[in-house]
Amino acid sequence: MIGKILFTIGVILVVALIWRTRQPRTLNGREPPRLINPVRKTRMPVRVLAIASVAVLVLASVYLLYDYWRDNNEVIFIRVVDAASGRTAEYQAQRGDIEDREFTTVDGRRIVLADTERLETSTVRAPSSSGRN
Repeated sequence: MIGKILFTIGVILVVALIWRTRQPRTLNGREPPRLINPVRKTRMPVRVLAIASVAVLVLASVYLLYDYWRDNNEVIFIRVVDAASGRTAEYQAQRGDIEDREFTTVDGRRIVLADTERLETSTVRAPSSSGRN
């Protein structure tokens, strides 16, 4: 217990010594004259740097938000293949409307896939199999 008290008194003495040495010393016991219009230290570089960094952050977040919106609204081609029969069906949907086992087409239809169906996506229309023999 006494160690805590001595430690606290020691910290107070160290802070008092630091405070005393940081006080400006006066010449001949007189204080320096006060200026009517003192020269201000300009902090323009710090302010410009702060404003520039905030502007860069805002521009970066606006760009990332636009990129996210553009990717989600991209129309892609979807081919649903039934593994049991081999039949395929083609749809168009926005990338943001595709979920785990379902999606909503561009014309508003909601398609839910069965467990035996697989989903293939592409940004290029797949060649149709109707021309094959």
